[in-house]
Amino acid sequence: MLTEIPFLLKVLLFLCSSFLITYYLIPKIVWVAREKELVVKPDHRSSHHVVTPSFGGVAFFICFILCYSFLRSEYASISSMFLIPGVTVLFIVGLKDDLVISSALGKLFGQVIAVSILFLNPSFWQLSFHGFLGIHELPVYLSVPFIYLFMIGFINAYNLIDGIDGLASIIGVVILGSLGAMYLQIGMEYFFLVCMLLIGSLLAFTRFNFSRSIRRKIFMGDTGSLFIGFLIGFLALKMLAMSPTEVLRLGILPENLPALLLIILSIPIFDTLRIMVSRKLSGQKIFLPDRNHVHHILIDLGYTHFKTSLMLSVANISLIAFAYWLSIHFSWPYLLGFILLHCGIAYSTFHYLKSKVRPLPLKRKKRKGRMSFLQHLF
Repeated sequence: MLTEIPFLLKVLLFLCSSFLITYYLIPKIVWVAREKELVVKPDHRSSHHVVTPSFGGVAFFICFILCYSFLRSEYASISSMFLIPGVTVLFIVGLKDDLVISSALGKLFGQVIAVSILFLNPSFWQLSFHGFLGIHELPVYLSVPFIYLFMIGFINAYNLIDGIDGLASIIGVVILGSLGAMYLQIGMEYFFLVCMLLIGSLLAFTRFNFSRSIRRKIFMGDTGSLFIGFLIGFLALKMLAMSPTEVLRLGILPENLPALLLIILSIPIFDTLRIMVSRKLSGQKIFLPDRNHVHHILIDLGYTHFKTSLMLSVANISLIAFAYWLSIHFSWPYLLGFILLHCGIAYSTFHYLKSKVRPLPLKRKKRKGRMSFLQHLF
């Protein structure tokens, strides 16, 4: 029985098991995908030059079902039984899109169904902002549309950052690590272990996503990004369902929790909102695909996929650490001011960097990739 195992050993067991299962499955998935020619061909928006399978999410789903079954057997009192049906719906939606391109309306419909399944758990409705913006417990008529808007918005935001090697997986590890640390501090072992389970899978996937061997490389695909985005959104919202007493165990002012969660999730959310604002200001359709994402700008400036993913991940970690310190010592208006200031500076910076992007030969791009980020600014 897992309950008889020391907690630290239990953490290592789930982390290593999910890593090893995913690491074992991915080469098999890559082989099948190449044999059946189920690969992604580069287009004008791609940052890649070779055909690559995009079924990393298949390994995530299989690993999650196996490990989560053991976890649920030991924490039967936790009301989260509706996670499996929800992620299964999104897995099917993502798999269909990776096999044959789905319409945006079809994907949205699948996301709505997946989120709706979570509402079968009554505790999922009981959200509180703990005083942020002067709001405490949300009434049902506000919490339901807020949950739909947040979940569907974040699922698609996370899907959009899956445009270069390593970015979605490393940012996912940063977010899940932050949420996991908060759950551990509160004493909610179950949700902490769910975070560790997902981190193990993402770390194993990252190894193959960065592979230089064409025969081993794989993308996350919609199968993976929708799946991971859904679970991250769920774990973030569960934080808002905690009582003020539980939030106090984090060592922060309870009213700062929503803002802190926003900063933890800031990379996907900021990039999506920046894109929508930029397209609106330029008179374009806000859902029109382009190469204006933050990661595309850095790639076009000559940075490698690894450097771009690392830079954005380090920026995310730094913001989270500073925001956590602010959450301890200052009230929510200061934290909100920090968020708005950060968004303004980041938007202006990437708008300026976008203006410096020029079509360059491949060799020239490699040389420019050695320049520092500050050199691009000045």
